[in-house]
Amino acid sequence: MRIIDAHLHLWDIKRLRYPWLETVPALQRDFLPADYQAAAAGTPVEALVVVQGECLPERYREEVLFIQEQVHTDTRIQALVAYAPVEDERLLEEALQFFSTIPLVKGVRRMYDEAPSLCIQPSFIKGLHRLAACGYSFDISVKPHALPDTISMIVQCPQTPFVLDHLGKPDIRNRAFDTYRKHIDALSALENVTAKISGLVTEAHWQNWTAETLRPYIDYAIDKFGFQRLMFGSDYPVVLLAATYDKWLTTVHDAVRGCTPEEEAALFYGTAKRVYRL
Repeated sequence: MRIIDAHLHLWDIKRLRYPWLETVPALQRDFLPADYQAAAAGTPVEALVVVQGECLPERYREEVLFIQEQVHTDTRIQALVAYAPVEDERLLEEALQFFSTIPLVKGVRRMYDEAPSLCIQPSFIKGLHRLAACGYSFDISVKPHALPDTISMIVQCPQTPFVLDHLGKPDIRNRAFDTYRKHIDALSALENVTAKISGLVTEAHWQNWTAETLRPYIDYAIDKFGFQRLMFGSDYPVVLLAATYDKWLTTVHDAVRGCTPEEEAALFYGTAKRVYRL
């Protein structure tokens, strides 16, 4: 089996500050390629997509350069989803000019969970159109409360490729499957959206989740999106809060055990290769 890990993070807390890590002590240390290599040892991972880690937004250029440097340590790093100030026309143009000098950057992620209506402001929509014109995708990382505005945003940007991180972070802990199903129905109907089977263990009870707990969410995503619009991501190192790398990979692999070789290849390799242009 060939694997592209379509969602992981790397950070060096001596070099950049990530405020959110201050509330998650278990993750408040450096996570570098050597750490990933140890966690994923023995798995046939051929390429890596690193996603911005929410450092201070004004330091996003330094984060891009930091990730670019890590390619010398692990040449499997073939794509970066970088932060950009999508809602600010002038600053976005500066970011896009910078990204044009860094071929590693394949997409953008600008989180807005705390203020969901930001994503439907005219300036934000204009920025998303600009991303599409420059050939970049946009990763969406929000919890369910932000998905109604997110869906409205996507409808207004039919030319922008969107990637739904962590299947929209369903509230697995509180068994909110009906809400999840409604959101996945709407999102999967939009042809410019692909999604990542990633990050589910940390939306469930960290110590008590089981494969059976997660299976309905994975099955429904497959039913609605199909394998050609889904990709595997480890969400390393955040996954370590609730599982080992191997346990998460095994959980996803077991969930699709009955699929065809072509379907498996799309989920674990082909979709990420196409979407991130690897």
